[in-house]
Amino acid sequence: MNDHDLEQDLRTQRGPREEGYLPARLPMALDEAAAGSQPSRLPRAAMLVAAGLAGALAVAIAAGVFSGPAPGVGANGSASPSAAASTPPSGGGACRPQDVSLTAEPWGGAAGSRGTVVTVALADGGQTCELGKGLAAEITDANGSVLVTSGPSAAGEPVALAPGDTFTIGVSWSNWCAAAPAAPVSLALKMSGWDTFATVPVASGGLDPVPPCMGSAEPTVLSWSGLEAQQ
Repeated sequence: MNDHDLEQDLRTQRGPREEGYLPARLPMALDEAAAGSQPSRLPRAAMLVAAGLAGALAVAIAAGVFSGPAPGVGANGSASPSAAASTPPSGGGACRPQDVSLTAEPWGGAAGSRGTVVTVALADGGQTCELGKGLAAEITDANGSVLVTSGPSAAGEPVALAPGDTFTIGVSWSNWCAAAPAAPVSLALKMSGWDTFATVPVASGGLDPVPPCMGSAEPTVLSWSGLEAQQ
């Protein structure tokens, strides 16, 4: 018997585990398989409840992510600086000159004018108060003589000035064609409701605050803008 004959003979013989073997049909659907095994209903109910909770949680998280914070509200739920600054404090009175701290950056210059930025904040130990938006500005010389004034502006709605809040005001002076004033000159501001001007300390190191003459036919002008809340 050669190798080919031996292989043919082995293929025709049935192994001991193949005797009486009947193949079992696989279930055609999940319901058919579940009917055969009959698992406990308690784990199935627990899985359904867990799946429902997970789905609700995912929807809630997605709604929070895509909707974002409400207008005027920060990510931590607190009012944003712009929203807080535009709302007068509950029961707070008007800010008095002694309640407010005024500081200014060194004088700079561009296009024949001089300008600075004034920062408004509460004085040390001050309590929240209402800051009127009406403003007048003036510049005086070393003798106290008024060189130029901006004149009062419309008051508008007051804003809340709370501890830690800061506002900025841009001040610009242009076209001085008269004789050089007695130095040093001083900047002062008066908010709506104030009886007097408050002198603003200006940091040193800038340009001469007196602007150059751009034409004697035009008046000298002092202007301001802003009262903007800082982040």
